[in-house]
Amino acid sequence: MTPLTIRTAQEKDAVSLSMLYPHWGIERCKKRIKNSLALDSQLRLVAELDGKVVGHIYVKIGQMHHSHIATIYSLMVKPGQRGKGIATKLVKKAIELLPRETEILLLQTQCDNTAAQELFKKLGFEEYGYLPKAFKRDGKYKDNILMYRARALS
Repeated sequence: MTPLTIRTAQEKDAVSLSMLYPHWGIERCKKRIKNSLALDSQLRLVAELDGKVVGHIYVKIGQMHHSHIATIYSLMVKPGQRGKGIATKLVKKAIELLPRETEILLLQTQCDNTAAQELFKKLGFEEYGYLPKAFKRDGKYKDNILMYRARALS
């Protein structure tokens, strides 16, 4: 077994990402990866194990008056690979790659995703708010917990 590798997502990863996010589809994944590669304001990484993508993180970096803030928009680990520290490594690598000016990281996680909430708390994130009906799919809503942390890893 080869060690876990974390790297910038490439267009060739679109099929793998579409398996992590089936509702996106391959073409949407290709477009998102291509956009991330073209923009300094986006960071999209994948975790690869034995040549297969097993995780993904997407971070938007603030611009102008918000250049000190970055927001984690998506973090996903393949179900069979969860609990192995892959999400932790993805978050830490993303933080490491953020511009020096980044002082604050933000994120939202669904209220019923206690595993994600615990992960982020272990990584120094704190709750700062609650957003009702933040997520909607197929006419059903879910509420989100809002979290933040200072950039420095403790």
